Amino acid sequence: MNADDAKRIFTGIGASYDRVATLLSLGQDPRWRRALVDAIEARPTDRVLDVATGTGMVAQALHDRYGCTVVGVDQSADMLALARTRDGVYEAIVEGRAENLPFPDAAFDHLSFTYLLRYVDDPAATMRELARVVKPGGRVAMVEFGLPGGVWRPLWWLYTRVGLRLGGRVFSAKWSAVGAFLGPSIERFYAAHPLPAIAQDWRDAGLGDVQTRRMSVGGGVVMSATKPALPVASGLEPARSPTPAAMAPAFYAARGGGWRDYWTLLHPPYTVWHLSYVLLGAALAPAPDPKIVAGALVAFGLAVGIGAHAFDELHGRPLRTRIPSPVLAVLGTAALLAAVAIGIVGVTMFGPLFLLLVALGASTVVLYGLEVRFVHSDVGFALGWGAFPVVVTAYAAGAHPVPTVLAAIAAALLSLAQRRLSTRARSIRRRAVSISGEIVYSDGSKESIDAGALIGAAEGALAILWLAVFAVSLAVLLARWL
Repeated sequence: MNADDAKRIFTGIGASYDRVATLLSLGQDPRWRRALVDAIEARPTDRVLDVATGTGMVAQALHDRYGCTVVGVDQSADMLALARTRDGVYEAIVEGRAENLPFPDAAFDHLSFTYLLRYVDDPAATMRELARVVKPGGRVAMVEFGLPGGVWRPLWWLYTRVGLRLGGRVFSAKWSAVGAFLGPSIERFYAAHPLPAIAQDWRDAGLGDVQTRRMSVGGGVVMSATKPALPVASGLEPARSPTPAAMAPAFYAARGGGWRDYWTLLHPPYTVWHLSYVLLGAALAPAPDPKIVAGALVAFGLAVGIGAHAFDELHGRPLRTRIPSPVLAVLGTAALLAAVAIGIVGVTMFGPLFLLLVALGASTVVLYGLEVRFVHSDVGFALGWGAFPVVVTAYAAGAHPVPTVLAAIAAALLSLAQRRLSTRARSIRRRAVSISGEIVYSDGSKESIDAGALIGAAEGALAILWLAVFAVSLAVLLARWL
């Protein structure tokens, strides 16, 4: 399909596009767009080109998030009519094509585009044109529909062939036609342009540190990269501090390959930290049963240590492991089912209310893997990974509600602190491409700013805190038994 065909298909749906796109994507399209905006990392003084700007959802988010200047480009006058109603968002809106941008070289600090490459005749040439107008050091990011694999492919096929068409028909015949078009269009595109080939097109266009993030079990793809200060093809790099290409993706990550990838996948310090809350919950009971403690440790170890982490690695490979995707899917599913089975046994011991806790725990793991916004937020992490294991284990062990609530609050706050410390470190290790600068002190001394300086204190604290939390939780539990 070429650009003219796409223009014809999407003409006439601009007024309802934002609302219907959210509904037909089951709420995932806004999540993907937020991830795209996150990847741009603009400053208030930056100028961003939003290609295929459509009705302006990404442009609005860029403006609201960073306060930057946005220029929009799209070939659809119908869509741009809606974009022009967004007061104060755009510096300018241009009706034009991505294959031939009416801008000089290096005119923009960053560039974003949405659902574009399926509608151009030559994706590689289009990427070269997009990269041309970005300044050295600028970020380029896109969102596109993905093609799920494994057990999700049949469900995706059914939804795109039947669900989208019927769902679209609720709104209009035009939306039904769009729904019928999307599934085959996505499959044809990836048959001709697999994701690794697209990433190579980005590199051939002069972009570096290309990152691919698969979201919503592969139904969405966010790809991002940086235009280096010197061309990638020259083999030269400007002087700069270590970046993720030279850094491990986490302070606990082992050297990649083989069994070491499975060790890294377990997030050992964080898994132990999480399981410490199981010990803390059990210690709240007057006489905790060792069998209940052991069962809770195994269940939470399976659900979080393996299940949640396997699902998380499926989306974008944040830990850069080489574990095959089918293996990750099987590991995550099997571990979660085993944890649920242990929980079902607990229901026979603790009553029907425990079934609600089991369902809530399993749902949290799945929703976290799907990166549902609240569950994947700081507060969601604090409640799900901190407070929840305390409450479940304390309930099973027979603890009083008052100390249980207080301990759950403490665990949630500790997990929130963990998240706050680790977020910046993860961002620098996995996404930063250049770090420079220095600190000048009042006595005239100077200290260079590099990746190690920025994340050293936070990761040093994390490396101590997981041991401290484990030691305290084990101590209070042993005090009940010894």
